[in-house]
Amino acid sequence: MNKFFSFLIRFVATPFIYIYFFILYAYTVKVLLNFSDWPKGMISWMVIGFSTFGYLTYIFSLAYEDENRIVRIFRKYFPIVVIPQIGMLAYAIGLRISQYDLTMNRYFVVVFGLWLLGISIYLIASQRKSLVSITASLAIVSLLISVGPWSVYSLPLYRQYDRLTENLEKV
Repeated sequence: MNKFFSFLIRFVATPFIYIYFFILYAYTVKVLLNFSDWPKGMISWMVIGFSTFGYLTYIFSLAYEDENRIVRIFRKYFPIVVIPQIGMLAYAIGLRISQYDLTMNRYFVVVFGLWLLGISIYLIASQRKSLVSITASLAIVSLLISVGPWSVYSLPLYRQYDRLTENLEKV
């Protein structure tokens, strides 16, 4: 492997995930301790950023698992530590959907959260842990939400239209 890429994975990306993990979990504890003052939209993007960068690092770190203890620990526990954050993501997005219904951005967050949950459970439960499953499942999910009445362009529009009609009928 390229020495620069090896350096990036072993000494930049993986330690960054560890640091961000502690920041994200400290923020999670802060939010849970002050539950009545739930933040507006921050949790979704923090979890999505953490998970995306984390799973990219997870994919690229396979080659260094045997030679680096930090990478080995990261690869063993990352799918597990994502699960509580998915719970925070689910609560946060559920709160916004219950208040304002589904929009395109919230639809993406819901789908991405479900995909994250599926991938994390697969990597926790599976003995084989095929990395192709991460990218292939994301490609399949992306294609599925791109077309049809459940697409990211149609479903939120229909739901917002129905909500508007319902609210106008109340007046």
